[in-house]
Amino acid sequence: MRIPLSQPSLGESESDNVRDAMSSGWISGTGAYVSAFERSLEQRTGRASATAVSSGTTALEIALSALGIGPGDEVLVPALTFAAPAAAVLTVGATPVLCDVTPSNWTIDPDAARALLTPRTRAVIAVDLMGHPCEYERLFELEVPIIEDAAQAHGARTLKGPAGSFGVVSVFSFHVNKAITSGEGGAVLTDDPELADRIRLLTHHGMTPSRPYHHSVAGRNGRMTNLTAAVGAAQAERWDELVAGRSEVARLYGARLAGQGFSPRPAELWASPSCWLHCVTTAERDAVVERARLGGVDVRAVWPALSDLPLYHRYAPRPCVHASEVSRTAMWLPTWAHMMPEEVAEVAESLM
Repeated sequence: MRIPLSQPSLGESESDNVRDAMSSGWISGTGAYVSAFERSLEQRTGRASATAVSSGTTALEIALSALGIGPGDEVLVPALTFAAPAAAVLTVGATPVLCDVTPSNWTIDPDAARALLTPRTRAVIAVDLMGHPCEYERLFELEVPIIEDAAQAHGARTLKGPAGSFGVVSVFSFHVNKAITSGEGGAVLTDDPELADRIRLLTHHGMTPSRPYHHSVAGRNGRMTNLTAAVGAAQAERWDELVAGRSEVARLYGARLAGQGFSPRPAELWASPSCWLHCVTTAERDAVVERARLGGVDVRAVWPALSDLPLYHRYAPRPCVHASEVSRTAMWLPTWAHMMPEEVAEVAESLM
C-alpha cells in the first residue's frame, strides 16, 4: 500500500537505547531497560506494580492465570474487540461469555453484562475499545473482578483517572500499530502486592525469586526482552508527543470529512478518548474500503463481531446487535503520530 494503515514513529532515542542494550551484552529478559520501562508505566498510570511481558495477549493470559481463573469458570468479554481477550480466556481453560456493547461508546454494556452473570462468572475483561475507556463505575457495581484491557488506549482518561489504572488488573499492548510501541510487547499492572508477586512468578517460569530453579507453580516464559524494552522505554519518554500526534491526525480527519457522510465513532462527555486508529462509520463501508484500497490506501474494515464468527458464536448466549452493527459499518483510516496533513488529505480523497 502506498499509504499504510499505521507505522511506528521511531527516532534517535530508540536507536540509542537499542545500541546501548546490545553493547552491554544483556539482550534477554530482566535487563535494565525492562525495569526502566516498568517504572515508567507505573508512573504514567499511578499503579503500584507493572510487569513487562512479551505481548498484550500474553498479558491477558497471565492476568487471568494470576486471578486463578481456569476450567469451569466464565469470563465476560465484549463482542466487539480483537479476538485476543476471548482467545486468552480459552487458553487458560475457561469459557468466554460474549456481551454486547453500548451504542453510545462501543464498550462493554454494563446492563447487558449484569444479565449474563452466573455463579460461574469470575471476571469481566473490559476493553477500552479504540481508545475509549469503559464505564468503570458501573462495571464495579457488578461485584466481580474487572480486568482492564487498555491495549488500544494509551493516553486516554476518564474523570477518575488514566487508562491502565482501573480494575484489579490492567493490561497494555505495545504492538507496532499502537501509539506507544516496542514492536511486540505488553504489560500487566496491579496495585495488589500479592497479585503482583504472582504475576511475576507466572511470567518467569513459576520460578521462586529467592531460589533459582525452584519452581513453585507451572509458569511460562512471558518475559519482555531487554532489546524490546529499550525501544519501549524510549517511546514511553515520548508518550505525550506520540499521543498528541495521533490526536492531531484525528482532528485533521474530522475537518476533512465533515459533511461528507462519514460519522466519527461516538464518545461520552465523561471520557477523554485517545486516538489509536481513526475510526468512522458509513452505510457504504465495504464499497468505500474497496475503492480506497484499489487506490493504494490501506483503509480497513474493523473486526467482525466475535459473536458473528463461527469459532466464537456459541459463546454468545444473547444476540449482540450493537456489536454486529458497528462491525458492518465502521472502518479504520491510516493513522500514525507524525502523519503529514497532505497524507491525511490523500486518504480523505480516496474515500470519495
